[in-house]
Amino acid sequence: MILICAGLIFLVKGFQEKAAVVPQAGAETAQKAEATAQTAGTTKTGEAAAPVTGSSKADVSTNSVTGGKSSAASLDSGANTSTAKNSNKSSSPVVTKPEKKAADNFIVYDSARGAYLTSFSVEISEGDSVADVTMKALNGDYRASGSGDSIYFSKIMGISEKSAGAMSGWCFYVNGQKPGLSAGSYKLKSGDVVEWKFLKDGTNN
Repeated sequence: MILICAGLIFLVKGFQEKAAVVPQAGAETAQKAEATAQTAGTTKTGEAAAPVTGSSKADVSTNSVTGGKSSAASLDSGANTSTAKNSNKSSSPVVTKPEKKAADNFIVYDSARGAYLTSFSVEISEGDSVADVTMKALNGDYRASGSGDSIYFSKIMGISEKSAGAMSGWCFYVNGQKPGLSAGSYKLKSGDVVEWKFLKDGTNN
């Protein structure tokens, strides 16, 4: 009898110990399940957040591209404006002032035919006579006789005396005036203008 009671007590205690172990195992299983659920939730949350992040990146990328295009358009616009300005500058006519030339101071005029044979500027040095300047200017295109103060020009630039009448010939003028001296004796100064004229009447004109 005593042995039977002791056996029953032993069985009850074993059942109680198993019953205590089962809830603990269940609690541990529940905790593991909860942890697994949290991990899964975190993963799902991360997966759900990923498209948003990607979308944000896409938006940023789109904005960057759009901004790049705007910047490129601005640069193109600026380049076109600069090109247009340069084009306008290059198309503007360039005005150059003509070089100042010395006034003609040696003239040959055929009054018998009413034609100028030549007109240009020649250097007049101090002490030069009309004859000196004439020979220098015509460079051999003349015929003269005598020398010094008595030199006489009978042909200039292919036109000879008396070719337009018995009284025709060459006479010189200085600053529009006919001097009473020969070409060899009249001394010129800076600024004087020498003009040879072929006249039908060289004596009276």
